[in-house]
Amino acid sequence: MTPMLQLSQDELQQMLHTAAREGAQTALEASDAFVHLDNYTSNHSEISDMSKEENDDMSRNRIRHNLIIGHNPDGTPITRWINGYTMQELIENGAALLRPEASQEAPEKPGVPTFRKYATSWLELYKTHTVRHTTYSEYASILQRHLIPAFGDLPVTEITTDRIQQLLNDKRDYASKTLHEIQMVLGMVLEGAVEDGLITRNPAKSKRLRNPSTKKNEREALTEEQVGDIISHLPDLKQKRDQRYLALLIYTGMRREEVLGLRWEDVDTEKELLHVRRAITFKGNLPVIGETKTRNGKRTIPLHPDLLQWLTHEEDNREYVMQDNVTSSTMKRTWERIKTEINVYGATPHCFRHTFTTVCRRSGMDEKTMQVIGGWSDIATMRNVYTHVQQTDLQRAGQLMGGMFKAGNLPA
Repeated sequence: MTPMLQLSQDELQQMLHTAAREGAQTALEASDAFVHLDNYTSNHSEISDMSKEENDDMSRNRIRHNLIIGHNPDGTPITRWINGYTMQELIENGAALLRPEASQEAPEKPGVPTFRKYATSWLELYKTHTVRHTTYSEYASILQRHLIPAFGDLPVTEITTDRIQQLLNDKRDYASKTLHEIQMVLGMVLEGAVEDGLITRNPAKSKRLRNPSTKKNEREALTEEQVGDIISHLPDLKQKRDQRYLALLIYTGMRREEVLGLRWEDVDTEKELLHVRRAITFKGNLPVIGETKTRNGKRTIPLHPDLLQWLTHEEDNREYVMQDNVTSSTMKRTWERIKTEINVYGATPHCFRHTFTTVCRRSGMDEKTMQVIGGWSDIATMRNVYTHVQQTDLQRAGQLMGGMFKAGNLPA
């Protein structure tokens, strides 16, 4: 095996200065250890192993070196990262920064990628195998629908805080959550550019940025009267599968993918418990059986006695409570059919999770128990997003307030 060459920072700096004056090949040939340079390592460099699973086209080691390109007035070094998949490429990139015509205070990076190229690479290399496919799809959608149309042809070095704020302003008719996700994904991409030495700070994390959304939050929870009306019309649904689906959403507060992942073995009628152990999401039209959305997603839910009558066995649900061999198109048709046959008051399947949580809170259930039943990672998300103050709550508050400040209740 060829021995690994160890170069000091000073030795590599000297090679790079030589390359800047006389060319990269001359600098390489002048080194006594030229034959071993492709195995170069240094305490001031990083080598990233890109596995075949991450990207077949990037299977070689990438060499990264923190290069000193000058000094500040106080004597502290000015550094930039240089990259290369061979020592030749590393030397060429470093030499370009050190040439006399290059500004050392604000050097132009050779071959600065466009945002389109850099963001696409970031998504494929770092997210393909590290996040759930649904999360990956969300990131890809944000890039394709919002970020690439706005910044795609710009070099990453030209994306400024002002440009980001202008993008958010232009999309102020979108929901606040959407604008937050746009800024979040952009921030993750540009954080990579900071690490790669392309930019010195992340403009997407500026404290000046403001979310200008003007879109009001849509109603996410039904009233108890509306839910009662839906329950009374469950028998009007023509298909048992539709009755079963809507009843599970109403009485459990489960996420849609958790309802689809519920098997008969998870239903304990003797102890009156449901065990949430898996989730079914979709990649295209095909089902993907996987873990629950969060670690707390695996949980146990009390089995509402009124739910039992709707948990029926049929030819197409021998293994799963909802349906065996389910597809995305099947579930879309299911919900469209339900909306046609009975009034669901404009609700989506996810609205019933909000409704369930709101009713639990109104019934007096403590927040920790609500968190466990709902499978949230933290109480704050449940409290701020999923529990809603409705007219009923305001009326009850008014009744409580009616007993306040009575003359007999005031201190003497």
